[in-house]
Amino acid sequence: MALDLFRLLVFVTVVDRNGYSAAARHLNLAQPTVSHHVSELERALNATLLHYEQRAVHLTAAGHEVYRVALGMLREQDHLTESLKDIEQGRRGRVRLGCSIAFEQKYFMEGVIAPFCRSHEGTLLSLRFGHSRREAQAVVDRELDLAYVISWHLPSEVNFEPLHKATLTFLVAPCHPLADEELVTVDQIGAAGLITAPLTSVESSYYRAVLREFGLTGDHSVLEIDGLQSRVLAAEAELGVVATFIPDYGRDRSPGSLVPLPVEGPAPTVEVGLVLRQGEPQSSSTEALADWLRGSTTR
Repeated sequence: MALDLFRLLVFVTVVDRNGYSAAARHLNLAQPTVSHHVSELERALNATLLHYEQRAVHLTAAGHEVYRVALGMLREQDHLTESLKDIEQGRRGRVRLGCSIAFEQKYFMEGVIAPFCRSHEGTLLSLRFGHSRREAQAVVDRELDLAYVISWHLPSEVNFEPLHKATLTFLVAPCHPLADEELVTVDQIGAAGLITAPLTSVESSYYRAVLREFGLTGDHSVLEIDGLQSRVLAAEAELGVVATFIPDYGRDRSPGSLVPLPVEGPAPTVEVGLVLRQGEPQSSSTEALADWLRGSTTR
């Protein structure tokens, strides 16, 4: 059964815009044309995909499945268009990488990303940072080609390839009172106060579980900020202690001007690795970046 990509686009737009009229305006089509394309798609699939009631579009069970598959097909069409444009413009390829927010740091950019870009001139790298679970799911959903993430509650369908460990590290401004201590206890960190992710954020529950494992069982937050770089800036402003996971290859390059605290006792670690789509060939650019991450992060 051949599926018309344009009709899939019309169907997805009706769902996303919650109505035929809004979809027609967005696509610059007449409303009867939009209705016709959805009806023809339903006829081709021999299934009812949606119904409209109480001024809202409601997907059927079949509609949910078609919507999910259609999103993937439309993303692949966009990716193909981008790849052909890259070839036309003389680029060697394109690769979309998602990384855990923990790696939105200078050591990663200088030690991993910059050398890759210099060694693969002509390859367009699209890089974004986010929560590990979201970035891993984006690979499954074909929004990304590859993810470099922490193995935290990842979706069951992802293919995770472990690479190395990262250690929970507490950081403060050089002029912070704890910076001069030869050994810092959990109680001292709790008393100084932590700069953490907002309680409602995706990463918050995972980080708080690790902090509890370390011994910080109460609520020691003095400031909640979304985004690691924002938390680093807050720590540089002496507003508290920030905790993040740092791999061995990044230990000699602390974020910003911050310094790591010599903490008493063993620090928790997490596993870091790659997520790729299973059972299908990867582009040469994706394979090159995956090999680069394997080599540059585990040396």
